[in-house]
Amino acid sequence: MPAKSAKYREAGLRTVFCALSFLLLTPPAALAAKAVDPSPQQITEYEASTESTRVKLLIRLAKSGQHELAAGLLKRYPLSGKFGKNRQLFIEGLILKARGNLTGAAKNYRAALADDPSLTLVRAELAQTLFQLEEDDSAKHHLNLLMAEAPNDYEAQGIRSFIDTIDERRPFKFNAYVSAAPSTNVNNGSSNKTIYAPLWGVDMDIDDDSRKQSGIGFSTGFSAGYARRLGNDFSVVLGGGVNASIYTDSDYNVYNASQSAELRYLLTGGFLGVGLVASENMKNDEIGLSYYSYGPRVSLQKAITPQDRINLSSVYEWRNYPDTSWNDGTALKINGSWNHAFDSSLTASLGTGYDRMKTERDFTSYETWSGSVGLYKELPKGITVNLNGEFRLSEFDAMHPIAGVTRKDDRYLGSIALTKRDLNIWGYAPSLEYTYVYNDSNISLYEFDSHALDFRLSKDF
Repeated sequence: MPAKSAKYREAGLRTVFCALSFLLLTPPAALAAKAVDPSPQQITEYEASTESTRVKLLIRLAKSGQHELAAGLLKRYPLSGKFGKNRQLFIEGLILKARGNLTGAAKNYRAALADDPSLTLVRAELAQTLFQLEEDDSAKHHLNLLMAEAPNDYEAQGIRSFIDTIDERRPFKFNAYVSAAPSTNVNNGSSNKTIYAPLWGVDMDIDDDSRKQSGIGFSTGFSAGYARRLGNDFSVVLGGGVNASIYTDSDYNVYNASQSAELRYLLTGGFLGVGLVASENMKNDEIGLSYYSYGPRVSLQKAITPQDRINLSSVYEWRNYPDTSWNDGTALKINGSWNHAFDSSLTASLGTGYDRMKTERDFTSYETWSGSVGLYKELPKGITVNLNGEFRLSEFDAMHPIAGVTRKDDRYLGSIALTKRDLNIWGYAPSLEYTYVYNDSNISLYEFDSHALDFRLSKDF
C-alpha cells in the first residue's frame, strides 16, 4: 500500500474507533436535538454537492440529533452509484437508531455487511447497537473481528476495553443449543468386517458393536459461566456444562459434563491462567458414571499485535473408568494456536498439539502429535464460511495382543461450516456444518471413516 494511502486509511480507522468509544460512553439522550428543516440555500448547496459529500453530511446529521432532517434529504435525494445501496442502508440504520429502533438499525447494518463484509464503519455501528440490545455474544464477535482493523495497539486496547465492559456488566453467562446430528458412524466403528490374527493365522470377524453404525439423532447442551474481576491484576472464571448426543439406537447415546475453575493474571491483551478442570461421562443403561477425569490446567492467551493472537494450554488429567479399570490412567495434553486476521472479514489459524495417554495396559497407551489449519471468511450474499482441517499421528506403546503388531494411526479430519449471517432468527443465525473423518490404521479393527452433519443456530454472526 502506498504511504499516502496507508496514512489516509489509518486516519479513517482512527475516526471509526474514536466514534465507537464515543458511542459507548455517550447515553442516547445526549444525542437528541430538535430537527430543523433545511433552508432554500441549504437545499441548493446540497443539490450541488457530490455524493461523497452528501454521505458525510447525512452521517453527521443522523448522529447529531438531526436525523429527521437526514431522513427527509435521503428520501428526496436517494443515494445512487456503485456504493449507493449500502450507503443508503447504513444511513437509514443510523436514522432508525436515532429514533430508538435498535432492532431495525441492526437489520440494516447486517444487510449492508452481508453485501460487503469490508465495511468497517458499519461493523463498528453494528457492534455498538448489539451492545445496546444486550446481544452480548454477537457484539463481542464483531468487536473481535474489528480488532484486525485497529491501526495500532492503542486503538486495539480501546476495543478490548469495550469487550471488558460487556463481560463485566453481566458476570453470569448462560448458553444452550440444540442441533440435528446425523452421522454415518456414530460409534467410530471399524469400516472392515474382519481382523487378521497372526497367532492363529486366520481372519477373525469383528463383532457388530465394533463396526460402524449409522444414526440419526440430535445434540443438545447447556453451559453456564461466571467471571469476576479481582482488583486490577486478577480475575476468576468459573464454568460448567452438560451435553448429550441422542440417536435412534440408544446404545450410542452420549451424556457428558464438564467443569472448570481458573484464576487469571491479566496481561495487556490477554491473560495467564492457572486452574482445575474435570469431566464426566454418564452410563447409558443405568445411573452412574462410565468415566471421569480431573486435573490442573495452565493457559496463556496473548495478543502479539492487533492482528495476531496466540493461545497455549497444558492439561494433566487423572482418568478413571469405574467398570473397566484397566483403562484407568493419566493424560497430558499440550496445545498451541496462532490466529492472524488479515482484515475484519478474513482470519486464518494454525495449531499444533501433543497428547500422551498412559493406561494400565501398554498396548492402549499412546502418543499423538497433531497439526491443524483454519480459515474464517465472510463472503457476499451474507454467507460466512469456516474451513478447518487437522492431521493426527498416533503411535502406541506395545504390540496389540490380537493383531500382533504395534498400532499406528493416521487420522484426517476436515469440516466446512456455512452460516447465513443476515438471516436473523430470534437473535441467532442458521449454521450448517459437514465433517469428514478418516482414520487409517495398520490394524483393520481401528480403520474407519465417517460423514456427519450438524445444523444449529449460532450467535457468532
